[in-house]
Amino acid sequence: MSTDEAVANVQAVTADIMSYMSEMGVDPKLMAVALSYDRSDMRYLSASEMAELRVTNISTTPPSVDTSRVSPMPTPAPAEASADERQLESAAVAFIKGLIEHHGDNADLAIAQVQNSYAGIVDYYGKPTDLSSIIADKRSYFQRWPERGYNLHDESVIVTCANERCMVSGTYDWVVRSLPRHKQAKGVARFSYTIAIGQIPKIIAETSKVMR
Repeated sequence: MSTDEAVANVQAVTADIMSYMSEMGVDPKLMAVALSYDRSDMRYLSASEMAELRVTNISTTPPSVDTSRVSPMPTPAPAEASADERQLESAAVAFIKGLIEHHGDNADLAIAQVQNSYAGIVDYYGKPTDLSSIIADKRSYFQRWPERGYNLHDESVIVTCANERCMVSGTYDWVVRSLPRHKQAKGVARFSYTIAIGQIPKIIAETSKVMR
């Protein structure tokens, strides 16, 4: 398969994994741990780490009493994210939502938003790409489709923050139109952005795939 297809497939699988982890009550930080290691590395979780990340809910200390006569303890409820974590995640989602919505502005405003939001070098659809090349690519698209509209599916958004990075993924409806060319297109796309958290947040990775 092509590089774009491979990146899109990885993105789709990652979103499925994140959804499954959420369904099973596993801490999403587990994905951040996994993504922080190279594909040639292997990272074994300790029993305490598995318990902390809610992969398991079994005590790591052997019981000192006969548990056959003891009623089983109820599974503890998953620990909620701290206020700071929730605030960071909300800020990351708002940042990406604003970026996507600004793509519907006129070309000059949309380009200005891109220039302010992206790092100097970005993992852009699987390739390290400098900001000037990204701006040229976005400008070409905006000029090709002067009228653009985007509607984010709020319920689809998944956000994971760790090690001063936030990954935000989800889906949105899109419609583009060019009256001079008598062309119009619309559909649904899956997106994924990674943000470097700092005094001025910057996008360091982007990919997306049209689903239909």
